Amino acid sequence: MNPTRHCITAALALAAAALGAAEPVKVLIIDGRNNHDWQGTTASLKATLAAVGGFQVDVSTAPPAFTKRAPQRPKKMDAKQKADFEKAFQAWKNEESEFNRAHAGEWEKWLPEFGKYQVLVNNYNGAEWTDPVKQAFTAYVLQGGGLVNVHAANNAFTNWEEFNEMICFGWRGESFKDRVAVDDATGKAVAVPREKEKFQDRGFGSGHGPKHAFVLKGRNMDHPIQKGMPVEWLHASDELYHRMRGDAGHVDILASAYSAPEDHAKGTGMHEPMVWWAKFGQGRVVTTSMGHLMGGVPLDPLHCVGFQTVFARSVEWAATNKVTLEVPKEFPTKDKESVVEPSKVSWKRSN
Repeated sequence: MNPTRHCITAALALAAAALGAAEPVKVLIIDGRNNHDWQGTTASLKATLAAVGGFQVDVSTAPPAFTKRAPQRPKKMDAKQKADFEKAFQAWKNEESEFNRAHAGEWEKWLPEFGKYQVLVNNYNGAEWTDPVKQAFTAYVLQGGGLVNVHAANNAFTNWEEFNEMICFGWRGESFKDRVAVDDATGKAVAVPREKEKFQDRGFGSGHGPKHAFVLKGRNMDHPIQKGMPVEWLHASDELYHRMRGDAGHVDILASAYSAPEDHAKGTGMHEPMVWWAKFGQGRVVTTSMGHLMGGVPLDPLHCVGFQTVFARSVEWAATNKVTLEVPKEFPTKDKESVVEPSKVSWKRSN
């Protein structure tokens, strides 16, 4: 081979490799239904990934649902009130039927091309997907696709066995599997028997108290998502999920938060999972219960620099099995929260 041509070929190969390494991580955010402000949440998550850099983000929005509430039946009704209620209820049923007819074909057409992406960000909580979507989603993660679930996404799909295995535990009713907490001594997820609950008169399904700022405690500090972060840091006012239920047996807890009875009446007196991950087939699945947004304000939970860092690092790690995003100087401390718009955070990557 001509030596000059060989050098040129080698140089082109190295350049191509370098370009390949610099290619953005391909991310698909799934939304379209949620009991929270899913539009605002998606916009904020996109803004964080755009500010961090190195991500190419698309959004797939599930077909719309009929969300108008049915009229409530009065407890006591005279003949006129009964007739008025029945008329209003029938009008609601007719409106629902018309909506469903108008959108009947959209669910059959909605089948995201999961395989085009390295990681999925799940911002969906609503009606179950069609079987083809569920099967494609399951196969994607089994075969090595990354998945990051944000806040109410772990409320979804109670009866979908594979999804429950992916998230390990989530917002579920009191009859669903085990109540899961974090053992403060070991940092491990543990099943909690009913008799160990501090409050015996409030049911055993998932819940949360009023929004408030709380300290996250890092558990596996050697994990790439956690590495370099303070062991404890103050998260901006958010919902602290408690009594999540599922399987504690195959999960790695990355961070927890103490649900303090002295902070609010619903505090459980236990460390509750905040960030965790598990393997599903060849895929890495990260879930965080942080990230509440309702009515578009306030954005503090999503603009908390701690949340943004955890989220962006989770997306990178779930996609690539490594983290290059450094902990920014604006990161919160144990005593001081830090709420900063994504574009104003000094994001940096390691070489």
